[in-house]
Amino acid sequence: MATTLTSTRPLKPAVASVRTFDVVATRTVSPGFRRVTVQSTGDGFEEEFEHFGHDHWFRVFFADIGQPLDLPFGPADGWYGRLLAMPEATRPAVRNYTVREARQVGDRWQLDLDFVQHRGASGQVEGAGARWAQRCRVGERVGLLDQGRIFDADDHDGPVLVLADESGLPGVEGIARTLEHREATYLLEVPHAADRRELPATDVRWAVRDGGRSAGAALLDALRTLRVDPATYVYVVGEAAFTLAVRSHCLDAGVPKSRIDFCAYWRLSRPEK
Repeated sequence: MATTLTSTRPLKPAVASVRTFDVVATRTVSPGFRRVTVQSTGDGFEEEFEHFGHDHWFRVFFADIGQPLDLPFGPADGWYGRLLAMPEATRPAVRNYTVREARQVGDRWQLDLDFVQHRGASGQVEGAGARWAQRCRVGERVGLLDQGRIFDADDHDGPVLVLADESGLPGVEGIARTLEHREATYLLEVPHAADRRELPATDVRWAVRDGGRSAGAALLDALRTLRVDPATYVYVVGEAAFTLAVRSHCLDAGVPKSRIDFCAYWRLSRPEK
C-alpha cells in the first residue's frame, strides 16, 4: 500500500522502532495476490509490539534480491531522515503494507503481508514491492516499522460500512476478523473472480472488475443502490479518486465527516514504480 491521501485520525503505537524480520514462507494465493510471511527475530519487537487488529499497517524496508539489507535503525521519530542519510547504494526501498494477519508463534510474531500483483500492458508485475514479493525467498531479511491503524470505530455502536478495492483487501480481512460479531457491510472489488476470499462476516458483496472500467467504479454503482444511514461509520480505502467519490457520496447522505475514515493507497494516473 502507498499512503498518498488519508484522513487524520490514525491510532499510533506507544513505542515503535525499525526492526528486522525474516521471510519464513511465500506463496501465490490467487491470480492477484502474492503472500509473504515474515517473523520477528528477537531484536526487541516482541517487547514493544501491541497488536491493534483492524487495518494494522507497517512500513516495510527491503533490498534488491541477493543484496545485503541495511536499515535506518532507531525509533519511529526521525526514521525518514535516517533513511535519506544512508548512502544511496545501500539505501533500502520502503513501501507501506497492511497486515492481513498477525499471530504469535512461540516467543516470536509472524505477520502475513499480501502484495497485489498488478500487471501492466507488458504483462510484467508493476511496483517495487510487488516485484520483490515475487522474487523473495525464505531466509530473506526485511525491516518493519509499526505505524498503527486508521480504522477507528471503537466508540461507535451503530452500523459499519467498509469499501475497498484489491489494494485494501488484506486490511479488510483484519477488520472483518476484529469485527466478527458487529453489524457491518463490506463492498469489495477485485480484478479476478479467484481473488475473492472467505471473510468472517455475513454481509459481504463482491464485484469483479470489468476490464474496461476504472478501479472502484463497480463499488460506486453498488454504493448508490444502498441507503446509507447517517449513523454509519464509513471506512474506505483504494484508488484515490474512488476514495474521494465515496467520501463525497456519504457526506451527501448525511454521514458526518468525523465518521468517515479513508486512505488512498494508489492513484490510477500515477502507478507506483
